[in-house]
Amino acid sequence: MKNETIICIAPRDWHGLWKEAQSIMSRIALDNRVLYFDPGRDSQASLVGEMIGNLPNFFSLRTEQVQKNLTVISSPSVLPYARSHLPRSLLQVMVPGVARINAEVLIRHVHRAMQSLEVVSPILWLYGPYHSSLVGKFGEKLACYMNYDEFANYLTNSRVKELVRRYDDQLTNLVDVVFATSRAQCKVREAINPHTYFIPNAVDFDLFNRAMMPDLPVPDDIAGLRHPIIGYAGRMARQIDIELLHRVAVTYPDCSLVLIGPDELPSCPDEQALRAAPNVFFLGWKKPSELPNYLRVFDAALIPYRLEGHVLSGYPTKLHEYLAAGRSVVATAMPELLPYSHVLHIAENNDDFVVKVGEAMRDNALQSIEARVAVARENTWDRRVEDIYRNLEPFLSGAITRRIPDAQNLAGSG
Repeated sequence: MKNETIICIAPRDWHGLWKEAQSIMSRIALDNRVLYFDPGRDSQASLVGEMIGNLPNFFSLRTEQVQKNLTVISSPSVLPYARSHLPRSLLQVMVPGVARINAEVLIRHVHRAMQSLEVVSPILWLYGPYHSSLVGKFGEKLACYMNYDEFANYLTNSRVKELVRRYDDQLTNLVDVVFATSRAQCKVREAINPHTYFIPNAVDFDLFNRAMMPDLPVPDDIAGLRHPIIGYAGRMARQIDIELLHRVAVTYPDCSLVLIGPDELPSCPDEQALRAAPNVFFLGWKKPSELPNYLRVFDAALIPYRLEGHVLSGYPTKLHEYLAAGRSVVATAMPELLPYSHVLHIAENNDDFVVKVGEAMRDNALQSIEARVAVARENTWDRRVEDIYRNLEPFLSGAITRRIPDAQNLAGSG
């Protein structure tokens, strides 16, 4: 695929936590033009602060050229979709209205950008279930949905959860192509849209394999910590089993437990105990380019996720990042990780997880390291983009005609 223009309604800021959206779009931009629309919303801000902070985006087009052919455009955000502290009855009434308002504002904003940047007949690339009303609004030649999570499983209000599932079904039905990052996500959506393809998360191999370089500098905030170092690198939020991490810290008091990434852990007794542990170190968010320097000194790397909700259908990006760095990995038994059991220490339960941390710290023979790196080398973002191109080519060449959505799956939309 070459010389196309992609309008990407992104799920996260370009300069935020680096994941699938930035990894894919930065590569697509090597041969195509990409307009990457930041969500422009601080989910931790107050409602008033959220709106005031985004006012400049209502009246001007703020752009940033981050690489050749890739322009980041800040988007206005009118209202948050859901606030957990609001009454449940109010939430279920608010969500549809908020979705319509935000969609209308975003449609106008994208049209303004298209006019200013002289864009015609783009490929529309969407990431969230709230965006079904955007399909068909930009004269796009092709519409794609990149499904990277089960958004409904984050919600506690059953009616709102069902509404978000319906939005997701509508979007899946409307677009030409669906890409899903896990087999479970793929199975759900291919029942609605036959052009659904499995594109799992991957790794920038050349970047993360730098952790194997013996002369790679070690950052000051980890250089003085006692070995062995047990580490986690990634977002820390509700998916983290906090009690399990605390057990690891207590079981291995002579080790350093290092936690790297945005810290959004919910407040609870286990969280307070974890922070109070003398051998636990929160080092904060790091740039993607810095992560190999930290991974280099990990004696074991963790994927300590709770086996519930969206985690059960997730495919963690850090899997292949850890493997590319040659690290020995301990993980809870997420379904998507089971095919990699030959290069992972997958725990049957929390007791087993704690035991396997000790095993992983001893699993650094050259043969084991080479096996881990070999798996990562087969799972790069470059290969994923090649797979995406292969699936899009029949549509772009006309070999496959654009879909006519199933009216039954559109019932209740709007």
